[in-house]
Amino acid sequence: MAEQTAALRLPGVMWHVTLTLHGQPQPPELLQKGLQELAFHHGFDLSARYSPDTVELRYWDEGQDCRSVVDHALALWDEHRQDRDLPSWPVVGVEVLDRPAFRRRWPEGADPSLIQPGVHPLGPGGQ
Repeated sequence: MAEQTAALRLPGVMWHVTLTLHGQPQPPELLQKGLQELAFHHGFDLSARYSPDTVELRYWDEGQDCRSVVDHALALWDEHRQDRDLPSWPVVGVEVLDRPAFRRRWPEGADPSLIQPGVHPLGPGGQ
């Protein structure tokens, strides 16, 4: 166990982050515009899916451990939402996966719609 913990604390470990926010419905065109700006200005490839009351951000982040990446993810929306005219919705979900866990979850050839780059509307039923 100590060896695993040491490996996760090395600088440069990449983590896949999914951040989900939910709140009062907003005009989709405003969400799309703000999310496109956020994706353009974000350091790592950020993809976003949205509906009038939900946003799901997916991106890769670098961190020493899972906790630091979660802390960064929780702060991301608040740090950038005002500059991008995005709503002050609360975070309702955070998932952080290291690269091996991500590859197990989405092996090559898996449904690419969940991880495609860019800003896209959520499909029916939040898919």
